[in-house]
Amino acid sequence: MVRDDGMVSPQGQDDDEAFAEGTITLWANLLTLIGEHLCETGTPRREVLEMLTMLHDTNEATIRSPRARTSASRHLMSVYRALGEA
Repeated sequence: MVRDDGMVSPQGQDDDEAFAEGTITLWANLLTLIGEHLCETGTPRREVLEMLTMLHDTNEATIRSPRARTSASRHLMSVYRALGEA
C-alpha cells in the first residue's frame, strides 16, 4: 500500500514481492510455451535447451537482486526440465 506521502508501507513491500514473483512465474510460463513451439516447428530440442542455458548465464550476470536471481534460476530450471523431458 502506498501512503499519501509516496512511501511504501510494509504491506506494500509484500505486494511488491508478490508482484515480482508473479512476473518471474509469467516469464517462465511464456518461455515454456515458446520453447515448446520452437520444438514443434522443427528447432532441435538441444538448440532450445542451449538457448535456455544462455538465458540463465545472462540472468546470472545481470539480475542484481540475489533473491530475484535465485527465483529466476529456479523457474528457468523448471522450464529446462519440462522441455528436456517432453
